Amino acid sequence: MTGFPFSSIKRIAQNCARRVSRSPLGELLKSWLRGSGPADRFGIEVRGDRSSADVIGYFGDGPDQLYQLQQWIPALEALNESRPVILIFRQRSAFKAAKSLTSIPSVLAISYPDLAELYADNDYRLAIYVNNGMRNFQSMADTSIVHVHVDHGESDKKSSISNQLKAYDKVFVAGSAAIARCEQALWGLGKNKMVTVGRPPLDGKFESILPHDNRRTVVYAPTWQGEDEANNFTSVDTLGPQIVEALTALDVRVVYRPHPRVAATHDAAVVDADRAIRSMLHNADEGGGAHVVSTDGSILDLFVDTDVLITDVSSVGPDFLFLHPHKGLILTDRHTEAASPGLKSPLATGLGALTKANLNRLPQMIEDSLSDDALLDARRRLKAHYFGATTAGESTSLFIAAIEDSIRERVSGHRV
Repeated sequence: MTGFPFSSIKRIAQNCARRVSRSPLGELLKSWLRGSGPADRFGIEVRGDRSSADVIGYFGDGPDQLYQLQQWIPALEALNESRPVILIFRQRSAFKAAKSLTSIPSVLAISYPDLAELYADNDYRLAIYVNNGMRNFQSMADTSIVHVHVDHGESDKKSSISNQLKAYDKVFVAGSAAIARCEQALWGLGKNKMVTVGRPPLDGKFESILPHDNRRTVVYAPTWQGEDEANNFTSVDTLGPQIVEALTALDVRVVYRPHPRVAATHDAAVVDADRAIRSMLHNADEGGGAHVVSTDGSILDLFVDTDVLITDVSSVGPDFLFLHPHKGLILTDRHTEAASPGLKSPLATGLGALTKANLNRLPQMIEDSLSDDALLDARRRLKAHYFGATTAGESTSLFIAAIEDSIRERVSGHRV
């Protein structure tokens, strides 16, 4: 056995223990696994009535990214009615922050040895990943579990078409737009990996969270700047203050809803622009403007009172399109100076986009978004392109059915 890594021996034992988990041999292997391996463990902490389940909702990142998991909680709760679900966290701060989100049992396994022990002690069937966090790949080392990527939105961002998707057994997508996006950008991603489930986080009832106002409500909801320039679609630093200045000159209620990570950024230009926008709305309020800076509550609830949404390339635009295709939608484009958009986004192609060159047309663009029948028809076509024929309330059923199919497929040992 010289030169054969201990980690490989342990992985073989873990898989064997799982396959014979209820036999004396399985118990013997589990006992050895619990007492072996590196000593840099933190222990496994369980919140709820169990750590066993069929399905894992896996989250390896910190609380600042918890919104990615949060939007999937209702779908996981619905799944939990027929298939036991647990949430697995890798950071204590996120584990604590998630306590108020759901009653689904949760497990904290900080170190990789702890995670490996947890998997060896349980017969998990399938794991769901809401992002491409680096810690996902420690979980994906387990070959007996079906690994499913669902992501935290339906977005045309380049991060949504990462080569990392090839590592998962299944990629659940919203509709034909996502399939086309992946087929055009990713060589070698098999079509049988992609499963259309609509957008389960958009199922449910959404309620008004804004005070009554007789004016139109225009929501400016920019995204964050991403990890690199290729994924930087925020308009905060390039267009944000000008957008808000133009809106406050109109007879509308302005709601500023920045991405949760805008406030935590270290990008000086974004910080300065965000501060300027907030100051502008505060000063307008002192003059009787009654505008809103929204940082709490669900953005889906905020959509209820929205007449026109101005947003960047992100999942916010398609989500609004699905729920409210009859309302106005304006997409920004930070990457071009021209009046015509340079974005490779079906939304931008179908609806046009707000750029530095046509910023002076924003008031007219708002009016057109509300009254132009051609734009209304375009939004309806785009909704079908992004989400298919799925209607509100159907996606969760498609999601649960896809989970069941994936588990059956794995048990049978071949793809269906």
